[in-house]
Amino acid sequence: MAFRFGYFDSEITGIDDEGMPIFDRAETSDLFALLFANLVSDGVLALPSNCFRVRAAGNGLNLELDPGFGMVKGHFCYNDEVDHLTIESAPQQYNRIDRVVMRCNYLERMVEILIKTGIEAANPVPPELIRPAAGDYFELCLANIRLTAGQKVITQSSITDTRPDSAVCGYITQLIDHLDTAVFFEQLNKFYEEFVDKSNTSYKEFTQMAADAFKAFTDDISQYIATLKQDSTDAYNNLLNTMNSFYTTLSQQGKDLHDQYSAELSEYLTELETKGNNDLLAITQQLILFKSTNEAAFLEWFEHIKGMLGEDPAGKLQIQVDALTAQLEDTQSMLISGMVRAKLKTDQNDFITDSTGKPLLIGWPICGCNK
Repeated sequence: MAFRFGYFDSEITGIDDEGMPIFDRAETSDLFALLFANLVSDGVLALPSNCFRVRAAGNGLNLELDPGFGMVKGHFCYNDEVDHLTIESAPQQYNRIDRVVMRCNYLERMVEILIKTGIEAANPVPPELIRPAAGDYFELCLANIRLTAGQKVITQSSITDTRPDSAVCGYITQLIDHLDTAVFFEQLNKFYEEFVDKSNTSYKEFTQMAADAFKAFTDDISQYIATLKQDSTDAYNNLLNTMNSFYTTLSQQGKDLHDQYSAELSEYLTELETKGNNDLLAITQQLILFKSTNEAAFLEWFEHIKGMLGEDPAGKLQIQVDALTAQLEDTQSMLISGMVRAKLKTDQNDFITDSTGKPLLIGWPICGCNK
């Protein structure tokens, strides 16, 4: 940007095509904005305290904006009447945070106050302010409005006043601080002299007060220690007496219990020994009775077995096993063939044989049918 200055009266140097005069010192409004932007900060006036304050109207989703004056990037806005704003319908599922912003609108060449609608979410955040170094808009936030799902009426508790927050708005202040150093030095020197005089006067009083307070403190501590020592001695003696009494009582109770348990244990062992002896005697008698009752039967059975086996018990047992095996195989063969076979005998119980000496067999079906 070239070197600029202002403002001076212009002189007409000509006429343009539309018949308008041409001035040699003509300047745009941004030079005024530049002037104010370098002298005062963005924001609203701190006084009155309700300058552009956002309030709940008390009916539906309506807001009221108090009168006020504000500055945005050297451009100002002013309203001497209460204005009215309306929030969009509340979200249906989650919450939402809207913002009431004071916007410098370079496109429309105006400063306006409007509602910037946020996005509903489980954890909503206010919509981002537009604050570029250069662009079409620049925004300050006057208040945040928190809407819950299905909310029908705006209450004052739903409104967070952000005018004092210099990060998003703030109060208008001067940007140039100036102090007269001579006046400041005189004030500082006067303060120092008064401080020294008061310090010299009050130091003696302070030391005396400190000494008195220290003596009172040490006296109180000494008294407290003496009282505490006596109380501790009494408490120790009482505790010692109580412990001795308790030990004596406990020792006697322990001795009584020991004597009682010893007597009961001795009685129990005597009863247990007597019962064991009686049970052992009964078992011994039962064994003797069993021996005398069953020994004769066992010997008789054993002699019978010896007679059956003869002198060659192993051989005789093998013959019986072979005979039983042959009978089992013959029975199995008849079941498979479905025919019952038997050797023919005479009335004298002799087998009828053929010319070779083999017994003759006769057979008939098991099921009673011809086969």
